[in-house]
Amino acid sequence: MPLVIAEFGAIMISAKYVTQKKEGGVYYFRRRVPEDMRKHYPSLSKRGEVFKSLETKSLKEAATKAHRLAMQQDALWKSLRSGEVTAGPETVSAAIALLDSFGLKPGQHDEYKKHGLEPDSFLDEIFFQAGVFGSEDLTPDWREHLPPVHRLAAEFFYGAKEPVFLSQALKQFQELKGEDPEAKKGKTRATVVMEFISICGDLPIDQYKRSHANQFRDHLLQKKNKTDTVKRRLNDIRPIFNTISREHEIENRGIFDAINIPNLGEDSKDRLPFSAEELSLIQSECLKADDDIRWIIALLSDTGMRCAEAVGLRAEDVFLNEPAPYLMLRPNEARSLKTKGSERLVPLVGAGLWAVKRAIDHAQNGFLFPRYIDFRVSPYANKATYASNTINKWLRSFSLDRKDQKSAHSFRHTVQDRLRDAQVPKEIQDAICGWQTKGMGANYGQGYSASVLAEHLQKIVHAGLFSNQPP
Repeated sequence: MPLVIAEFGAIMISAKYVTQKKEGGVYYFRRRVPEDMRKHYPSLSKRGEVFKSLETKSLKEAATKAHRLAMQQDALWKSLRSGEVTAGPETVSAAIALLDSFGLKPGQHDEYKKHGLEPDSFLDEIFFQAGVFGSEDLTPDWREHLPPVHRLAAEFFYGAKEPVFLSQALKQFQELKGEDPEAKKGKTRATVVMEFISICGDLPIDQYKRSHANQFRDHLLQKKNKTDTVKRRLNDIRPIFNTISREHEIENRGIFDAINIPNLGEDSKDRLPFSAEELSLIQSECLKADDDIRWIIALLSDTGMRCAEAVGLRAEDVFLNEPAPYLMLRPNEARSLKTKGSERLVPLVGAGLWAVKRAIDHAQNGFLFPRYIDFRVSPYANKATYASNTINKWLRSFSLDRKDQKSAHSFRHTVQDRLRDAQVPKEIQDAICGWQTKGMGANYGQGYSASVLAEHLQKIVHAGLFSNQPP
């Protein structure tokens, strides 16, 4: 009977092929081998089962190991039955499972050699698959007659390194870096890698060439991606090659380094800030409409926050009863933050203070803007793109100068210009908007207090609408 890993109400997660001899002891892998496959398992138990230690007392770790073993066996059985197996990670899995069926491991030849032994049963199987029935039948190319899985299994046994395919490298990279594959950044990287694989194939990372990187660049450009977007996509893949090559001591030829992107940046339109008159109009219309999307706009207009930062705010991030009201921008289950410097204290003044006061009274499930949080998934999804599109559509309804270059993100540029015009010190600007301040000293201490930041941010609040708002 499968062991239960966790229960969530009516939902139960169990671990197949995992068992224990005694409670609290080491877990074992136990799986029945189909009748037609048993001849390939010389050390099979009398009951026709594979039974081996998983070398752990952790059920979670045992379940992970058992799943990997089962996947390897499935790949092997598919190969033995049909003679076909997908080239790539599946071939490697089948080869390792073949070794395991003979009680062997990759690289174990040195251990056998040290004791003057040979894995006779395994070699008999290899010779049989190659059509070799004695040393007198050996020819220089006899290994070429082996099925791919058997040839790879033999190479692994004699010390060949296990190749790291790009699909595997992605998973290893995210584990090493602690990158959440379900977060926006992790999902974006995975999407880019899968698109690259669809164009160039899933190969061991040391088999890719510069031509593959250029081919992917051309593919992205042909899809009418902006050149800056193409650069970002290439930068999503490059650290995987660098990191995994280093971890596995594989030669890194830097195929993604300094890729030439023709006319880089020339096809992008700079986002323009709003004029003082335009900003006053927008904030005035926010007061009139007084709904959740206008609260988001007002919050952006007097804080310089990014749209995703605002949409993902929780009620527990808001501190209105302080002498200088503020909110804390920090990662949560609905969204991460762009950089480490993005985690910050944001003072609330003017339109920002009004917006948060209105939103906090309408919070649901702990979030200030529940319409743009998808509570149906775990972790929750932040629908900032939808909010941004709605904001941009509303902004285009106004008579703005060069409106095609103004969007929700323009509020961030506008705040920066207003802070600069108010002669607010650069370090204060950086602290408010979450930009990295240069210099080692910026990394020490806990930063500016809410009252200091509020004093400076208050300088840019437009007189009349929000300037005399009580805390």
